[in-house]
Amino acid sequence: MIRNFLTVVIFLATTIVSSAQQFYVRLYDQCNFAGKGYTLEAGSYRLYQMKIDNDRLSSIEIPNGMKVTIYENDKFEGRSKTFTANERCLEPTWRNVTSSLVVENTSIPPGYNPGDYVTFYNDCYSKGYSQSLRPGSYNGTALGNLRYNISSLVISGNLQVKAYLNSEELGGYSVIINSSQPCLPNNQNDKIGSLVIEARTNNPGNNGGYGNNGGYGNNGGYGNTRYATFYQECNFNGNALRLEPGYYQGDKLGILKNRISSIELPAGLRVKVYTNSEYLTGSSSTITYSENCLSGMLRNRIASVVVEETNGGGNNGGWGGNNGNNGNNNFVVLYEDDDYRGRSATLLPGTYSNMQLAGISDKSLSSLTLPPGWRVILYENENFGGKSFTITASRSGFTFTGWNDRTSSIAVYRN
Repeated sequence: MIRNFLTVVIFLATTIVSSAQQFYVRLYDQCNFAGKGYTLEAGSYRLYQMKIDNDRLSSIEIPNGMKVTIYENDKFEGRSKTFTANERCLEPTWRNVTSSLVVENTSIPPGYNPGDYVTFYNDCYSKGYSQSLRPGSYNGTALGNLRYNISSLVISGNLQVKAYLNSEELGGYSVIINSSQPCLPNNQNDKIGSLVIEARTNNPGNNGGYGNNGGYGNNGGYGNTRYATFYQECNFNGNALRLEPGYYQGDKLGILKNRISSIELPAGLRVKVYTNSEYLTGSSSTITYSENCLSGMLRNRIASVVVEETNGGGNNGGWGGNNGNNGNNNFVVLYEDDDYRGRSATLLPGTYSNMQLAGISDKSLSSLTLPPGWRVILYENENFGGKSFTITASRSGFTFTGWNDRTSSIAVYRN
């Protein structure tokens, strides 16, 4: 009887943990998931964005539903190979040769919004060191500096946190936190050793769904109205990339940059495509319905894209362009050149002690986009030292403030 009871408990615990789909892959510069590591969500990453240095990839943790394509050269060029499961040690011909890669989320479970996340702080009232995490399972090692160091948290979206107290292995006593906490109670403060971020069980909205027009609508299913799908070949064939409303420079298109031949576009969305420009500038065309084979003027010439809802968003119903308004409200974007040009990186709320962690070069920040209700603090030295400058709105340049190419660390807050 006791054995059967324990079996049921173990099964339920395993089911609960595995039900929280992990939307990340993790790279390591040594075999057996050892050495310097870095976690990546779905997206395209050139050599300076992988954070484990060029030609150093040796092993990859890949959860179910994720896919990784690695490239021998930067800019997604040269030999390539695709993986859909953990690679404990890449074969010799692929070890220490990767210079760029593409991470894809091939299955989004019901109830999740890819834009949702939770921000954790090591002090009460959203102060101190902070880090934002998307849905998934995080043992003590994955939490890093947050392990036994969480005092407050802010939940953005339809999520809840299952926090394991005094355990780093997602086991033992746990509590469910389904709302933001300005200061955790004493029995939880600095006691969380591992956690699972998952869809909140009491989904809001009509019919238990999340969002409008089926975007997590009926019966909690994942609708198809939030994404435009871009294909490498005509008739919706070949490699595909699915993008939600927002703006995407060339590096975000990965292998499809200048290689898009057809676009599947659901009702309620439109796309603005820029030809021969990676930075959402210059000649553009607006597409309002599916195209099974683009005209010669657009086919294999689209270098950057804006996906927008037809009911508006941003100035004049759009995102992107030179006004720098991303319309997504889910992240801050840093640029190394003024007027929202050059190498860029997107940031969730958190504190970034150096610009490598933020995704761009040290002392290279020249412009940034900032959603309403967000603020960033720039610091002239690493580890938040030296003079600081607080920003509460997008800036196309810093020439008149004296902060152009001056930032060495940054803090991002969502008010």
